[in-house]
Amino acid sequence: MKNNSKYFYLILVLILLVGAVLRFWKFWEIPFTFDELSALGRLQFDGFYNIIQFGVKPDGHPAGVHLFLYYWIGLFGDREIVVKLPFLLAGLASIYLAYRIGSLWFNNTVGILTAVYIASLQLTVMFSQIARPYISGLVLTLAMVLYWSKYFFKGNKKKHLILFVIFASLSTYNHHFSLLFAAIVGLSGLWFVTSKNRLLYLFSGIVILVLYIPHLSIFFSQLQQGGIGGVGGWLNKPGPYYLFEFFDWLFHYSVIVWIVLIGVWGYGIYAEGDLTQPPDAAKKRKVLLLWFFMPLIIGYAYSVMVNPVLQYSMLIFSTPYLFVLFFSPVKNIAPKKAVILVAIVLFVNILTLVWVRQYYRLFYDQPVERAVKDASKLETFQFKDGVFLIDDYIPFYNDYYLKKYKKEIPYFTTRNKEQNMSGFKGMLQSIDEDVVVTSGLKPDYFQVVKEVFPYLIGYKTGLTFEQYTFSKTLPEDKNEITYKAVAATNFKYRMRNWRIKEKHIEIDTVDGSSVFHLKPELKYGPNIAFPLEEITDNRNLFIDIILQVQLQGENDEAAVVVTLTKGEETLWWRSANFSDFKPKKGEWTNVYLTLDLLTAIGQKGDIEGCEFKTFIWNPENNDYLIRLYKITSRPGNPYRYGLFYDIED
Repeated sequence: MKNNSKYFYLILVLILLVGAVLRFWKFWEIPFTFDELSALGRLQFDGFYNIIQFGVKPDGHPAGVHLFLYYWIGLFGDREIVVKLPFLLAGLASIYLAYRIGSLWFNNTVGILTAVYIASLQLTVMFSQIARPYISGLVLTLAMVLYWSKYFFKGNKKKHLILFVIFASLSTYNHHFSLLFAAIVGLSGLWFVTSKNRLLYLFSGIVILVLYIPHLSIFFSQLQQGGIGGVGGWLNKPGPYYLFEFFDWLFHYSVIVWIVLIGVWGYGIYAEGDLTQPPDAAKKRKVLLLWFFMPLIIGYAYSVMVNPVLQYSMLIFSTPYLFVLFFSPVKNIAPKKAVILVAIVLFVNILTLVWVRQYYRLFYDQPVERAVKDASKLETFQFKDGVFLIDDYIPFYNDYYLKKYKKEIPYFTTRNKEQNMSGFKGMLQSIDEDVVVTSGLKPDYFQVVKEVFPYLIGYKTGLTFEQYTFSKTLPEDKNEITYKAVAATNFKYRMRNWRIKEKHIEIDTVDGSSVFHLKPELKYGPNIAFPLEEITDNRNLFIDIILQVQLQGENDEAAVVVTLTKGEETLWWRSANFSDFKPKKGEWTNVYLTLDLLTAIGQKGDIEGCEFKTFIWNPENNDYLIRLYKITSRPGNPYRYGLFYDIED
């Protein structure tokens, strides 16, 4: 077939332009993620030594990107687009390098099809917009593989081996998984190297090891701190279907994306075109298979047996080779046919990225900026007497965006504060402003805030956050947001079937009200149980419980408990101790407990067959009066984990 490389380069330019639009879309609005703000916070130290000790080592990642950002920000500032620009450009470079590798290993069509998926899938678009060591690791490892490939497939030129060493060394300083991938690539070269070049190739590996020696002390320090993934112990162990879950996410949870992928592959195999395959095609496919699966297997084993580190982001370094492998049997078809396939792939991937995954809606609405921006707008345009912000974010995060918007909104963060509900309520009562905006708080705080600021006038949900606006008084132009009653009893009237020992109900002869007397000999008080399906068909729900209790004795220990069961299995168990609310003898005190159904069941859980139960537990033989036991529900957040799971509205 006639060499059509120049036409394929024109197609590549088209792909790069689309990739640039996807990555730079409304670039002036791209906010920082938590991960980026955390990294910026660890840059607030003077001097190389302090950056390493207090910035790099606690992060769990190698020093490369952290040090790069330290000097980059020192030169150009810390605005979002400035910090993200090198990573956005790295994302574009990755598309080009993926094309070069696919073309070099097999043919131009394989290169183009690999490039179009690298350009348009959420995996690479999103991490191009995040200034962390993922897209940087992708571009470095792709460059490493390109020169490794040129060395073995283009005449064993020393300049290519030198460039391989340089990019492999940079990869080791970028991320522990890009280091792992560099090691796998380096070792796989032993399968290709000739006896003539074996010593030189082994020497290149020694050079890479020597260049990494300065980082060994950091590596072992991070290892001793509990892990090398930078995830701080919060990540769950991967399940047995992790690979299939990754593929679901990679292809946008869309059957259409799968159909197009397979359709393009099938057309590429059976269409007219150049059938020529490289003489070592079978060996190359085995290597590509190894490159994709080895990091996954090692990461999975380490996560299960040592410390959970495996995340989708860590598979970004090996994913391009999955596409090269998948499309490797495709013929080198005519550019006119290739451009049609590229157009179909771009159309479907962009359609699902924007509308099915709702990528830009979610990613561009990060919680810290959203909270500060909304509080600032409320203060400027509606509540001139002031707005107070309450969240669970590190102060540096709030300060960054307050500085950006040139505002001085007072705020309180619950982060790293040992505080019971009574102390939190005391803080609320000290607020002079009439309006508070809350973001990212634990669900239990909702009812405490509402006790002091009784009118809920605003509610927003987004990626990782629920944001509420409360007011002490109801503004004339606002309607109060109410929520649904599920069950209640004041021990005179009852909504739903409560289980209550009638002999312990006492009636006030003055006003006729009823109370339940939780006497010391009672281990359990009133309770209620019902199937979840009676109140919801969706796991995105909060269930709030409120009790009004009055301490009669000297000991204040008792609790309200909520359980969620499915058959014989207990999915969730939580309690709220009365003592956390500091009840005083002879005074009525509100006790709160909230069930976040999404957390209790899990992102993949099903409410079918689940039973909800709540009861009062009195293990310390205390003496209480109870006059109200009420359960309500309010909408949850279908977008909380929307960037990494299928969205259920």
